[in-house]
Amino acid sequence: MKIRFVHVGLVIAATLMIAIWLSAKMREAHVAKVLAEPVPVNATAAGTPGAANQRSHQAFQTMARKFLRDAPNMSPEIRLERARALAREVEARERAGELTGEEAVLIRIGLIQAAVVDDTERVRQAQAVVDHYREQSAQRQAATAARQRQDARQREYKAREAEIVAEVLAMSSYPGGLSRDDYLRLRLSEAHRAIYGTTRPPAVP
Repeated sequence: MKIRFVHVGLVIAATLMIAIWLSAKMREAHVAKVLAEPVPVNATAAGTPGAANQRSHQAFQTMARKFLRDAPNMSPEIRLERARALAREVEARERAGELTGEEAVLIRIGLIQAAVVDDTERVRQAQAVVDHYREQSAQRQAATAARQRQDARQREYKAREAEIVAEVLAMSSYPGGLSRDDYLRLRLSEAHRAIYGTTRPPAVP
Protein backbone atom coordinates (compact mmCIF):
# COMPACT_ATOMS: atom_id res chain seq x y z
CA MET A 1 0.00 0.00 0.00
CA LYS A 2 2.85 2.40 0.84
CA ILE A 3 4.48 1.81 -2.56
CA ARG A 4 1.17 2.54 -4.27
CA PHE A 5 0.88 5.87 -2.45
CA VAL A 6 4.46 6.74 -3.40
CA HIS A 7 3.72 5.97 -7.05
CA VAL A 8 0.57 8.13 -7.07
CA GLY A 9 2.38 10.95 -5.32
CA LEU A 10 5.22 10.78 -7.82
CA VAL A 11 2.93 11.04 -10.83
CA ILE A 12 0.90 13.87 -9.28
CA ALA A 13 4.03 15.81 -8.34
CA ALA A 14 5.57 15.40 -11.79
CA THR A 15 2.34 16.42 -13.51
CA LEU A 16 2.14 19.51 -11.36
CA MET A 17 5.71 20.39 -12.26
CA ILE A 18 4.90 20.21 -15.98
CA ALA A 19 1.96 22.52 -15.47
CA ILE A 20 4.13 24.95 -13.53
CA TRP A 21 6.58 25.18 -16.41
CA LEU A 22 3.95 26.65 -18.64
CA SER A 23 3.56 29.61 -16.31
CA ALA A 24 6.53 31.98 -16.64
CA LYS A 25 5.45 33.92 -13.58
CA MET A 26 5.81 30.81 -11.38
CA ARG A 27 9.01 29.52 -12.94
CA GLU A 28 11.41 31.00 -10.42
CA ALA A 29 9.33 29.78 -7.49
CA HIS A 30 9.34 26.28 -8.93
CA VAL A 31 13.09 26.25 -9.53
CA ALA A 32 13.69 27.36 -5.95
CA LYS A 33 11.72 24.38 -4.68
CA VAL A 34 13.29 21.74 -6.90
CA LEU A 35 16.01 20.99 -4.35
CA ALA A 36 15.52 20.66 -0.63
CA GLU A 37 17.57 22.72 1.77
CA PRO A 38 20.93 21.05 2.46
CA VAL A 39 21.35 19.11 5.69
CA PRO A 40 23.84 20.85 8.02
CA VAL A 41 27.15 19.04 8.01
CA ASN A 42 27.58 19.47 11.77
CA ALA A 43 24.49 17.27 12.31
CA THR A 44 26.88 14.32 12.11
CA ALA A 45 30.25 13.99 13.77
CA ALA A 46 33.04 15.30 11.55
CA GLY A 47 35.23 12.66 9.95
CA THR A 48 32.52 9.98 9.85
CA PRO A 49 31.10 8.47 6.66
CA GLY A 50 27.80 10.17 7.46
CA ALA A 51 29.44 13.59 7.56
CA ALA A 52 31.24 12.92 4.28
CA ASN A 53 27.95 11.89 2.65
CA GLN A 54 26.28 15.03 3.95
CA ARG A 55 29.04 17.23 2.57
CA SER A 56 28.84 15.46 -0.78
CA HIS A 57 25.07 15.84 -0.90
CA GLN A 58 25.28 19.47 0.14
CA ALA A 59 27.87 20.16 -2.57
CA PHE A 60 25.63 18.51 -5.15
CA GLN A 61 22.62 20.56 -4.07
CA THR A 62 24.65 23.75 -4.16
CA MET A 63 25.94 22.93 -7.64
CA ALA A 64 22.46 22.10 -8.92
CA ARG A 65 20.89 25.25 -7.47
CA LYS A 66 23.71 27.35 -8.92
CA PHE A 67 23.10 25.85 -12.35
CA LEU A 68 19.35 26.49 -12.15
CA ARG A 69 20.02 30.08 -11.10
CA ASP A 70 22.67 30.80 -13.74
CA ALA A 71 21.22 28.79 -16.64
CA PRO A 72 19.43 31.75 -18.29
CA ASN A 73 22.82 33.48 -18.73
CA MET A 74 24.56 30.49 -20.30
CA SER A 75 24.83 29.67 -23.98
CA PRO A 76 22.46 26.88 -25.10
CA GLU A 77 25.39 24.51 -25.64
CA ILE A 78 26.93 25.01 -22.18
CA ARG A 79 23.50 24.94 -20.53
CA LEU A 80 22.66 21.61 -22.14
CA GLU A 81 26.07 20.11 -21.36
CA ARG A 82 25.86 21.02 -17.68
CA ALA A 83 22.27 19.85 -17.42
CA ARG A 84 23.28 16.46 -18.84
CA ALA A 85 26.18 16.22 -16.38
CA LEU A 86 23.86 16.97 -13.48
CA ALA A 87 21.34 14.44 -14.79
CA ARG A 88 24.07 11.78 -14.74
CA GLU A 89 24.89 12.81 -11.17
CA VAL A 90 21.22 12.49 -10.21
CA GLU A 91 21.13 8.99 -11.71
CA ALA A 92 24.27 7.94 -9.81
CA ARG A 93 22.99 9.32 -6.52
CA GLU A 94 19.61 7.69 -7.00
CA ARG A 95 21.30 4.32 -7.62
CA ALA A 96 23.35 4.83 -4.45
CA GLY A 97 20.18 5.50 -2.46
CA GLU A 98 21.07 9.13 -1.78
CA LEU A 99 17.99 10.42 -3.61
CA THR A 100 14.45 9.06 -3.55
CA GLY A 101 12.49 8.61 -6.75
CA GLU A 102 10.43 11.69 -5.95
CA GLU A 103 13.52 13.81 -5.37
CA ALA A 104 15.16 12.54 -8.54
CA VAL A 105 12.15 13.21 -10.75
CA LEU A 106 11.74 16.76 -9.41
CA ILE A 107 15.41 17.56 -9.99
CA ARG A 108 15.31 16.05 -13.48
CA ILE A 109 12.28 18.16 -14.30
CA GLY A 110 14.03 21.24 -12.98
CA LEU A 111 17.02 20.51 -15.20
CA ILE A 112 14.82 20.08 -18.25
CA GLN A 113 13.06 23.32 -17.44
CA ALA A 114 16.35 25.17 -17.20
CA ALA A 115 18.09 23.60 -20.20
CA VAL A 116 15.38 23.22 -22.84
CA VAL A 117 14.14 26.37 -24.53
CA ASP A 118 11.26 25.03 -26.59
CA ASP A 119 8.08 24.53 -24.53
CA THR A 120 6.88 21.59 -26.63
CA GLU A 121 10.21 19.81 -26.21
CA ARG A 122 10.14 20.53 -22.48
CA VAL A 123 6.78 18.84 -22.14
CA ARG A 124 7.94 15.90 -24.28
CA GLN A 125 11.07 15.34 -22.20
CA ALA A 126 9.17 15.80 -18.96
CA GLN A 127 6.61 13.24 -20.03
CA ALA A 128 9.45 10.83 -20.80
CA VAL A 129 10.76 11.32 -17.25
CA VAL A 130 7.30 10.73 -15.78
CA ASP A 131 6.79 7.62 -17.93
CA HIS A 132 10.21 6.26 -16.89
CA TYR A 133 9.49 6.59 -13.19
CA ARG A 134 5.94 5.34 -13.59
CA GLU A 135 7.30 2.19 -15.28
CA GLN A 136 9.91 1.74 -12.55
CA SER A 137 7.25 2.12 -9.87
CA ALA A 138 5.03 -0.45 -11.57
CA GLN A 139 7.95 -2.87 -11.83
CA ARG A 140 8.78 -2.43 -8.13
CA GLN A 141 5.16 -3.03 -7.18
CA ALA A 142 5.03 -6.17 -9.32
CA ALA A 143 8.31 -7.46 -7.85
CA THR A 144 7.11 -6.79 -4.31
CA ALA A 145 3.80 -8.53 -4.95
CA ALA A 146 5.61 -11.54 -6.45
CA ARG A 147 7.97 -11.66 -3.49
CA GLN A 148 5.08 -11.54 -1.06
CA ARG A 149 3.28 -14.36 -2.88
CA GLN A 150 6.46 -16.43 -2.88
CA ASP A 151 7.01 -15.82 0.84
CA ALA A 152 3.42 -16.79 1.64
CA ARG A 153 3.73 -20.00 -0.37
CA GLN A 154 7.04 -20.84 1.29
CA ARG A 155 5.55 -20.39 4.76
CA GLU A 156 2.58 -22.55 3.79
CA TYR A 157 4.81 -25.26 2.32
CA LYS A 158 7.15 -25.39 5.32
CA ALA A 159 4.20 -25.75 7.68
CA ARG A 160 2.72 -28.52 5.51
CA GLU A 161 6.14 -30.17 5.23
CA ALA A 162 6.44 -30.41 9.02
CA GLU A 163 2.97 -31.94 9.25
CA ILE A 164 3.73 -34.54 6.57
CA VAL A 165 7.09 -35.51 8.09
CA ALA A 166 5.51 -36.00 11.51
CA GLU A 167 2.67 -38.03 10.00
CA VAL A 168 4.92 -40.28 7.90
CA LEU A 169 7.39 -40.91 10.72
CA ALA A 170 4.53 -42.04 12.90
CA MET A 171 3.46 -44.70 10.36
CA SER A 172 4.64 -48.30 10.63
CA SER A 173 3.90 -49.26 7.01
CA TYR A 174 3.46 -47.38 3.75
CA PRO A 175 1.02 -47.72 0.80
CA GLY A 176 2.04 -49.53 -2.38
CA GLY A 177 4.96 -51.23 -0.72
CA LEU A 178 6.93 -47.99 -0.77
CA SER A 179 9.79 -47.38 1.61
CA ARG A 180 9.43 -44.68 4.19
CA ASP A 181 11.72 -42.32 2.27
CA ASP A 182 9.94 -42.92 -1.06
CA TYR A 183 6.53 -42.38 0.50
CA LEU A 184 7.72 -39.24 2.24
CA ARG A 185 9.15 -37.93 -1.00
CA LEU A 186 5.86 -38.63 -2.77
CA ARG A 187 3.82 -36.81 -0.13
CA LEU A 188 6.13 -33.81 -0.16
CA SER A 189 5.98 -33.64 -3.96
CA GLU A 190 2.19 -33.65 -3.83
CA ALA A 191 2.22 -30.86 -1.26
CA HIS A 192 4.64 -28.85 -3.36
CA ARG A 193 2.44 -29.25 -6.44
CA ALA A 194 -0.67 -28.23 -4.51
CA ILE A 195 0.96 -25.05 -3.15
CA TYR A 196 3.32 -23.96 -5.93
CA GLY A 197 1.58 -25.50 -8.92
CA THR A 198 4.70 -27.45 -9.87
CA THR A 199 6.20 -30.74 -8.84
CA ARG A 200 9.77 -31.17 -7.72
CA PRO A 201 11.39 -34.14 -5.99
CA PRO A 202 12.14 -32.62 -2.58
CA ALA A 203 14.99 -33.97 -0.52
CA VAL A 204 13.88 -36.17 2.34
CA PRO A 205 14.35 -34.20 5.58
